Amino acid sequence: METLGRFMRLVDRSHVNYMVIGGYALPFYGRIRTTLDLDVAVAVEDDEFIGLCSRAEEDGYRVSLGSPLNPYCIYLDTVTGFEVEVWRRPDGLRWDQETLRRRRRFSVDGLGLWVVSPEDFIVTKLARPDRSAQDEMDVKSVLERSGTELDWRYLSARAEDAQV
Repeated sequence: METLGRFMRLVDRSHVNYMVIGGYALPFYGRIRTTLDLDVAVAVEDDEFIGLCSRAEEDGYRVSLGSPLNPYCIYLDTVTGFEVEVWRRPDGLRWDQETLRRRRRFSVDGLGLWVVSPEDFIVTKLARPDRSAQDEMDVKSVLERSGTELDWRYLSARAEDAQV
């Protein structure tokens, strides 16, 4: 939880549009399960991304950029040892105003954070090139728990765009 709070303050201070994706987002719409890292999608251009990385290092993260073609990088919280995967291009996610408008605001232990919409969560899980049985179980749990609340027209359009 400490890493989540520190990272959310970093992106808020950096004025970066973001949303929690992956296993940390799952309990808001589906089942609760353990996860080994925090996945966060950020809507940034190249120069903004370099600035975010610099501020993260100043805040005590060790940043592993890897290849510029890689859709994500790892921020290791040197205080807690917890990893944050920072995604610039999450699988199946189109960064546009509609995606940002549909993300949801939640409060966790008094900390406000943006979470991917359930529809976009489903698409990102299904669009993974390395999709696992775990990803499919995550999608199934969202459909079971949140199915009646989903915007099926939006989900269908986004799934078609992502070719899933």
